[in-house]
Amino acid sequence: MTRYDVTAIGEGGIRLSVPQGTRIERAASFDVSIAATEANVLAGLSSLGHRTSWVSALPKTPMARRVEFQFRSYGIDLSGVVRKDEGRLGTYYVEYGAAPRPTQVYFDRSRTAFTQMTTTDVDWDLLLDTRLLHLTGITAALSPSVMEILLEALQRAEAAGVPMSFDVNYRENLWDPQTAAAALRPFLRRAEILFVRSEDLRVLYGVDSAPEAALAAAMEMTDARHVVVTCGDLGVHASLDGRRVEAAARKVDIVDRLGAGDGFAAGFLHAWLQGDIDEAPVTGAVMAALALAQTGEQVIITREELARILSDPNAQLRR
Repeated sequence: MTRYDVTAIGEGGIRLSVPQGTRIERAASFDVSIAATEANVLAGLSSLGHRTSWVSALPKTPMARRVEFQFRSYGIDLSGVVRKDEGRLGTYYVEYGAAPRPTQVYFDRSRTAFTQMTTTDVDWDLLLDTRLLHLTGITAALSPSVMEILLEALQRAEAAGVPMSFDVNYRENLWDPQTAAAALRPFLRRAEILFVRSEDLRVLYGVDSAPEAALAAAMEMTDARHVVVTCGDLGVHASLDGRRVEAAARKVDIVDRLGAGDGFAAGFLHAWLQGDIDEAPVTGAVMAALALAQTGEQVIITREELARILSDPNAQLRR
């Protein structure tokens, strides 16, 4: 039996958000929360009862301990996190938009402890003692040494027979489309489970973003057993073991747009771990909606709560 159900590599940091309707340059205060793409996924899975482990690097600072405290409180194992004397904690700033202005994210991730992490910092035995390794394109963009870690993780996972899920998760504020498209090809090709937004396929590979066309193009790029294309309001279009499956986007009153993709991945992987792959797109869509309907990026929910929402999505009051 493996020690973990899912392990992941990624950076953690502080998210600073200004109140709705406030511009950053005029902000008198910031709301503080914790963010980490891969750990967001692990947090959702941990709350659903799965065994998870996060591999990362953090500086020896009080702010970094704040990150540790939050993720440890969700039940994520932090044995794979190294503490560094040099480097800083990554931050990013969020300015919420209202039409016609979009929500804007500003990254401040240069020279962080994580971007200086190397392959020798990784406990490979711990990382690969798992049913599934989860990687994302956001982390691939952060530094050359981090990219080396991900490529080695890909090779080691293949050699050990550990399946890998990969979320493309392209961010234009981190790297340009041409660089990202080339760098992410090996991960797209060799994933067992591939998550990608139709918009990312359009930007990176010039693919028609219509759902069926996007799914067909994604399937050409990968040998993945499960290919999942999320299409915003048009829902989820997937090929699961060669079967075409669709799931509608859930109606939601949006509170915070950030974290929906991580919520979707957590919901999908929860169903996959349960051996219920046909329900995975629906479960992912529900978890994405829950992320949109809350403040903060980690969807914390019990299996019982999730089961109730799946069975009665229109419930307005429970008491």
